[in-house]
Amino acid sequence: MLKEENWPADSLWVRTAFLDSDEGKSRPDATPRFILAQNGKVILAVTGNAGWKDKMWPRIQEVTGTKA
Repeated sequence: MLKEENWPADSLWVRTAFLDSDEGKSRPDATPRFILAQNGKVILAVTGNAGWKDKMWPRIQEVTGTKA
């Protein structure tokens, strides 16, 4: 994830924003990594299955208006 050449050109801003964030600076190599970006900003970055289940999935539902 950290190698620039692994990112599509139109998504490089996500990598840059993540690496500049507190999470990116403190835990850049943690995996699995999930990043939610919207309107040119990284709005959430989490790691691990618990991060997905407890934080990312509820946030995706909130952002998309599909929250049960």
